[in-house]
Order: sequence, then structure tokens, then C-alpha cells
Amino acid sequence: MNSINILRFQMGQENAVYELIKRVYDEFVAMDYSEVGNRFFYDWIEPSKIAQRQIDGRNLWVAYEGSVLVGMVETRDNKYISLLFVDKAFQGRGIAKSLFKVALDEILERDPSTEKILVHSSPYSISVYKKLGFKETGPITEENGIRYLPMEMIIRVG
Repeated sequence: MNSINILRFQMGQENAVYELIKRVYDEFVAMDYSEVGNRFFYDWIEPSKIAQRQIDGRNLWVAYEGSVLVGMVETRDNKYISLLFVDKAFQGRGIAKSLFKVALDEILERDPSTEKILVHSSPYSISVYKKLGFKETGPITEENGIRYLPMEMIIRVG
């Protein structure tokens, strides 16, 4: 078994990132969303939009085992986890936790006064985020056809 390498996203990886997200999403998440929600999500993860968000200051990290992309995390506004996906064959190996830690370290490096990290978890991912230390902050909500549970992780009490 090779070790997992977590690297900053590089332009040119957006197609591979898109394919990973779509494959995992289609298998585990899409059934919880309406057709409108799925279309909204697919538009969000278009390769050109992934690349543009990085130019605009989002932060994306990728996880590789050898030359195989096995996971990714994207943050926004230095306080939200906007995407966190791990390939089915690599789930349960701590890759999501490692990706989250790298993203969190970068958030805190940019703003050491950050008090909490937020996520809108898909129904499928709630248990993953709870294992990472997130707590529910409200009921399951739907926006643009996307069902999510608002969650937060307190980093430090202000």
C-alpha cells in the first residue's frame, strides 16, 4: 500500500478533480437531491468553475496515492468547507481527516483568530463531519434543490 500525498491543487487537475467528485457524488449523494439540486451541483463542479474558483482565491487540496487522485477538499472564505470527497475505494482510511487537517491548518495560518469552521453537510456526509468534530447548528435545510445540515466546528472560544 502506497502512502497518501496531499498537495495543493495545480491548474490542469480540474478535470480529474471533477471526475472524482462526480463519481463519488453520483454514488452516495445524488439520490438525496432533486433534479434541480443535482443540476445545481454539477454546474458548481464543472472543471472550468473549479479552476476559476482557485484563481479567485478558494483553496483546494488533493490527495494522491501514487499517481491516482483519491480525494480532495476545497474551502472558501477562509471558514467554510465547500467540498470534501474521497474515492469509494479509499474511504475509511483517514484521508478525509488528513485533507481536513491540511485545510484547517491553512485557514488558521491565514487567520489565527478563526473561531469556527462551517459546513453545509449532505445527508450522506453528516457522520463523516461528526467524526471530524462538527456539531449540528440547525435543521436539515434545502436551497437550490440541495439538502444540507448546517454544522460547525468550534476551533477556539472567542
